[in-house]
Amino acid sequence: MSLIRRKRCFKKSLAGVMALMIVLTGCVNSNSANKDHESKQMLVIQHATIVDVKSGKLTKDQTITITDNKISHIGSSDETDIPDYAKVRDAKGQYVIPGLWDMHVHLEENYKNAFPLLLANGVTGVREMGAAFKNIDQWNTSIQAGMVAPRLLYAGMTLNGGPADDAPHMRYLKTEEEAREAVRLNAEKGASHIKVYSWLPRPLFLAVMDEAKKFNLPVVGHLPVEVRASEAIQLGFKSIEHMHGLFIATSSMEDEIFKTADMSDLLGYSTAEIKASSNYDPKKAEKLFRSLKEKGVWPVPTLTAYLNMAKTEIDSRSKYVPTAVQESWAEIIRATPPEQTELVHVINSLNPTMVQKLNDAGVPMLAGTDSSYELTNMIYGVTLHDELKLLVQSGLTPLQALQTATLNPAKYLKREQDLGTVEVGKLADLVLLNKNPLEDINNTTTISAVVLDGKLMEKQTLDQAVKTYPVVKVADIKVKPTDPNAASNKIILHNH
Repeated sequence: MSLIRRKRCFKKSLAGVMALMIVLTGCVNSNSANKDHESKQMLVIQHATIVDVKSGKLTKDQTITITDNKISHIGSSDETDIPDYAKVRDAKGQYVIPGLWDMHVHLEENYKNAFPLLLANGVTGVREMGAAFKNIDQWNTSIQAGMVAPRLLYAGMTLNGGPADDAPHMRYLKTEEEAREAVRLNAEKGASHIKVYSWLPRPLFLAVMDEAKKFNLPVVGHLPVEVRASEAIQLGFKSIEHMHGLFIATSSMEDEIFKTADMSDLLGYSTAEIKASSNYDPKKAEKLFRSLKEKGVWPVPTLTAYLNMAKTEIDSRSKYVPTAVQESWAEIIRATPPEQTELVHVINSLNPTMVQKLNDAGVPMLAGTDSSYELTNMIYGVTLHDELKLLVQSGLTPLQALQTATLNPAKYLKREQDLGTVEVGKLADLVLLNKNPLEDINNTTTISAVVLDGKLMEKQTLDQAVKTYPVVKVADIKVKPTDPNAASNKIILHNH
């Protein structure tokens, strides 16, 4: 036999042996592969219409493959193979949007009610805006023990000046060293941002801004009454809550107001804002809005906060709120003096005009609610949908409103690589809707299921986790004679 023929025979024999080995070991390899698959969770959402919150484009009949907690594939349902071991969810006729964010929430001690309500309303992320350290410990301990909760970013204690009261989430500061120490304490507690309040003196505000930079933490919150919006923007203030100070900053009376107005409480501050609104200066506004965009400062309108303060009855959806809380709301409503109600109505008529001006100027905003049991008729999760509706009524398109709770939070957080859109590589935080939210923003309430960190939760499961209570009527609650809020001349206007 020639050398060439010997080599050919050897190759054939080798190929045969290799084939035999593959047959003999095939089961082992298959089992190994199955074990690899079992170590990973795969969820497949079939036949969905994906809403692109960047462009408003709808892509129909798509299959979304989620491996562990990330989107690993998106493609046409006809062309996507589905492994036998995958969990399949048919979403035919349904719309998939990114998980919603509420960018201004106060959880306080209410987290056991808040977390299920937020998730049932498609809120997969919250920015907590001021709480006592003991509350933070409670949330973190519960989450570590397995409580299902939205993604949570928190500020820690709110930094304020002025006379101290019993607000447990406030830290009242008198010196620059106290201000710097307060920033350090919040940072050590795991804060992702530092929140300041209206009466933090300007020198202490400057100290907070400087100290926060050392920890790479953004400073957000109420624009302190001693600080002009233009100065805060240049210093790097990251978000302006409730649009405080924007009417003054866009008014021809700004200098006069800073010299003469008594803004020692929210009543005086609100009155100054109302006065400023009647002297709107388009040129000043254009300059300010341009600065907001250039410096990346985000207004958070929280339109729902003042709207709910104006209600004279308990919202029927408050069935999700504990009875004792509803009763306290009823007492506040009964005790609210007429002058405050009138003031709040004026604010409610003005705030949408500022939102429209901001939007027309191309200033992106964040959806936030100020949800807290301290404020009347604020219902975790539910109120975010109200906020989106109010933003549309104030001039935003449904797509722009949706962006305030999806894409914009991702940009604000500098986490566009894993949040804010339905794309391959992103974290699997999704909401399945029965109706198109781009046709009507109210359709964000038509929730069929929520995916949080890759885990599917059907509406029935979400609803079962939410407790319900009888709805209280204001007329059935009597104001306690010893209640200091009962004084007819006492203004109880406040927000967080």
